[in-house]
Amino acid sequence: MDMKTAKEMRAEAWAALGEKGQYLRYVAAFLLMALTLIAMMVPLTAILGAGIGMSGIAPYFQPGGHPEIGLLTDPEVMLPLLSSALVFSLLAIYPIGFATWGQAAMALATMRRGLTVGHAFSGWGHGWRMGWIKTVEMTYVFLWTLLFYVPGVVKLLAYSMTAYVAVDHPDWSANQCITESRRLMDGHKWRYFCLNLSFIGWWILVAVASFMPFVGNLAQWFFMPYMESAKAAFYEDLLDRDAVV
Repeated sequence: MDMKTAKEMRAEAWAALGEKGQYLRYVAAFLLMALTLIAMMVPLTAILGAGIGMSGIAPYFQPGGHPEIGLLTDPEVMLPLLSSALVFSLLAIYPIGFATWGQAAMALATMRRGLTVGHAFSGWGHGWRMGWIKTVEMTYVFLWTLLFYVPGVVKLLAYSMTAYVAVDHPDWSANQCITESRRLMDGHKWRYFCLNLSFIGWWILVAVASFMPFVGNLAQWFFMPYMESAKAAFYEDLLDRDAVV
């Protein structure tokens, strides 16, 4: 079975997005998911802000403020600050999982010609699970990075299919999903790296457009479905290749 090139997978993504109005549905679903994510993060940010306010350190974050070293060892300052940061970090696992699941589900549904706007909310019942999977995944990447930077990058590529595996196998554990991603990516990490690298021109365009009000956001909305669908096309190619073997 011939290896598909980045160009071929991008072409498959465009073809899928062009069928049955899937591109517009993807943009609409992505927008709904983003708005839902923002709504989730507002109260979490308020919790973090409350901790900063209770610590009394807020004025030092204003222009010209310089925190005293002693504040960092004062329990009355650090306890509310660290407590709110811990609560924020733990609760943020859900919205991160919600968005990760939704993004993977939308991309897979696009390539399988079954995308609906409702996929924006497909992560509702899977937020904690996907959030935990991403936490375990990034912990592994971090530990590998402690050895040397390159092994961390290699593992990041090896684990890149984890979200898609989790969507396809909602009953699997975090380690099962990560292990399956690593198995599928064996011998294909360089191809996936090249696929991501092939979007560098688009990223430069988005970066340049970001200097113009609203134009950068519009460019990103246009670009995101294309890139995510191409990544899902890569996953589908891995599944097809695995089925042949």
